[in-house]
Amino acid sequence: MVKKIVFIIIAMMALESSAIDVNNAAGGLSDLVDNLSITSLKVTGTMNAQDFYFISDNLHQLTDIDLEGVKVLPVYTSRPYYWRQDFHADELPVCAFCSMNLERVVLPAGLKSIGKAAFANCTRLASVTMPATLDSIADLAFVSCESLQTVVLPAQVVYVGKGAFMRCTSLSSIAVEPSSRLNCLDEAALMDCPNLKSISLGNALSRIGERFLAGSGIQSLDLTSYNSLKSIGGWAFVMTPLRGVQLPAGLTSLGDGAFFYNPSLAEVKLGGGLTKLNDYLFAGSALNTSLDLTGVSELGDYALYNVSGLTSVTLPATTTRLGSFAMAGMTGLDSLTCEAVDVPALGDNVWAGVMQSQIPLDVPATSIELYKEAPQWQDFLFDNVWLKGDVNADGEISVADINMVIEIIKGRQYSDETMQRADVNGDGEITVADINMIIILIQNPSNRLATVVDTDDLLRLDGLTLQPGEQRTVAVTLDNAQAYSALQCDITLPQGLTLVRVSASRGYVGETCSMDDLTSRTVSYSMNRKPFDSEEKPVLTFTVRADAAWAMGGEIVLNNVVLADADNVAWHAAECHAPVTISTGIEDLADGADRIWTEGRTLMVNARTAGTLQVTAMNGMSRNMNVNAGINRFELGAGFYIVSLNGINRKIAVK
Repeated sequence: MVKKIVFIIIAMMALESSAIDVNNAAGGLSDLVDNLSITSLKVTGTMNAQDFYFISDNLHQLTDIDLEGVKVLPVYTSRPYYWRQDFHADELPVCAFCSMNLERVVLPAGLKSIGKAAFANCTRLASVTMPATLDSIADLAFVSCESLQTVVLPAQVVYVGKGAFMRCTSLSSIAVEPSSRLNCLDEAALMDCPNLKSISLGNALSRIGERFLAGSGIQSLDLTSYNSLKSIGGWAFVMTPLRGVQLPAGLTSLGDGAFFYNPSLAEVKLGGGLTKLNDYLFAGSALNTSLDLTGVSELGDYALYNVSGLTSVTLPATTTRLGSFAMAGMTGLDSLTCEAVDVPALGDNVWAGVMQSQIPLDVPATSIELYKEAPQWQDFLFDNVWLKGDVNADGEISVADINMVIEIIKGRQYSDETMQRADVNGDGEITVADINMIIILIQNPSNRLATVVDTDDLLRLDGLTLQPGEQRTVAVTLDNAQAYSALQCDITLPQGLTLVRVSASRGYVGETCSMDDLTSRTVSYSMNRKPFDSEEKPVLTFTVRADAAWAMGGEIVLNNVVLADADNVAWHAAECHAPVTISTGIEDLADGADRIWTEGRTLMVNARTAGTLQVTAMNGMSRNMNVNAGINRFELGAGFYIVSLNGINRKIAVK
């Protein structure tokens, strides 16, 4: 029994010796604590830097310290501590408890600041009670406090220094009290905290430093309520498991590589306040939903490098520059829109590794040609952009587009897109100048028309005979079931013939240009859009001249024939062929110098002398016509006739 009592007394004495409670006068703690193996200490009264360094230098077994009742006084020490001799009031000194085995700390009630590295490498520290008066936490204050799980910052804290909670590997949440004044979280403040899942930092926060959450475990971040946040430093969220981020509208600066290599980051809402995506901003991230770049003027170097999950990107009208490799490696991209009227400047290899030739590029209609000529931009696919001059959007440029412009000039309204197409010369208005531009485009040899014939209507012309050096006029008629008000075609002549002129039907505008030595393209249209009177007169006439050495014969071909109807639809007619011979042929009646032939429904007579021509129709009706010496012309209806001149008869056909 006596032994048991002695054991209890010894245990009580040991307990008393491991926990002491002292009332201290600043600078005198070393005189009050003579047992350096204590594990618990409560101090009241006053303390200064000398007392704190006594604790850290000597009380290596200390795990629990309560300083709530302490007032920290300033001191100037005769010997420097961590290169300092001047220490301020209400400040926990630099490295005050660095690398100690502390598990629980209650800080002085009136403390205003926690000094640099005050708890650095306190790997067992699990609980810190901070006073309401605290307004700043210095650099590295809690770095490598591996057992710290939660932190609540008092409302008065304005500043958290560089690396303040860096490598706190057990930290799962950090928050501020209501009405927080927290203004700045400096560089790497929460870096390498892999278990950090929740942060709540208050509406007063205006600046976040570089590498803020780099390597942390944060998975979701909604900062939209952080109305004062203007700046987030570079590499702030690099290599985190972030899946989604929402940034505030007031954010104007997001540093280089802020979301660099975030392999889980699928969605980011930028907030609309940024004017530049800085270098490496999203490089290597997993973005796969649309990225609203409204207001952005520049993409920095490597800004979207290897973001292969994005399928579509729209660069806003404000875009002025894309940096080197800005969109390189975006292998999932299947469409790109750039709304900028002025072609943005480019760095090197902006789309390296991207199959640009397979990706449609949509740009403002007025700037298409500029983009097509610009290096790197020109490598995209422009099929989704309308063809300049293709007003009716049928995929080709033809007289049907002229008809549609005429309708618009006369006041008819179409959709906004059609009206944009009709402004072919891009001057902001639709006039005959746009018609002229379409004609120029039609006459471009590279303008290829459809090869599929889609109408039975066609142009016709008769064969003719020519002697070397002779000139003839040929009439082109229209054999049609529906009405047309414009046409275009290519006139190809055999070697040895030259096209002298082409004339449109009366009341129509005609334009002709040479495509090569043998072919000319002609366009005929009416500003009143009246249909061709094909029953009464030719729709086109042209004059050809035989060279002095003309001796081979051949044929005239009308091809690439397009007819435009009242609905501005282009119809493609079959080719028309007409023989050209040197001999008189079946349509010529010759007696010495007398020659007879037809041009359309016109009977042509080149007589040696004046005389009488008899024309007999197949129904027996006959008429006599006075012929003068030289060329005579007589209009005939369609049919077969027997023509007699100077005693020679010949059958001719008029189509």
